[in-house]
Amino acid sequence: MSDNAGVVFLVGFMGAGKTTVGRILARLLRWDFVDLDERIVAADRRAIPQIFAQEGEAYFRRLEREVLASLGSSARLVVACGGGTYANDESRRLIDRMGRVVWIQVPLAQALARCEGGPARPLLQGGPQAEALYRKRLPSYRAATLHVDAGGLSAEEVAERIAGLL
Repeated sequence: MSDNAGVVFLVGFMGAGKTTVGRILARLLRWDFVDLDERIVAADRRAIPQIFAQEGEAYFRRLEREVLASLGSSARLVVACGGGTYANDESRRLIDRMGRVVWIQVPLAQALARCEGGPARPLLQGGPQAEALYRKRLPSYRAATLHVDAGGLSAEEVAERIAGLL
């Protein structure tokens, strides 16, 4: 890993562990960490389910791109993206220009199990709908530069694997 590295973006389906792994990875690399969804909430002063309910997905994606663009001059930064960030064409192009992209790949059942009882996820409506959304996003995730199969691994193990790839 070079010392002058820029930004590493963690992408994948909701429940893949992007935030948890991202915090650990940032600590391992001694870099800063940003949770994109947290930045969006701070910028808009509303929870993500509220933003979706009151403004719709198009507004949310526009806000998401603005927050992403604000990270453009950053270096030595790990960014945990939302599940749909890299599936959005404009955001994906922006991310690809700004840094390296790591897809944290987990089986859909594992991702959905992790989402149960957690914060509300506006686009997660149930099994069949979740599977359709996952399948729709797969081609985007596969476009990531690096892929890490996280199935059966702890967050620490996933972070260590990613650090080893960088």
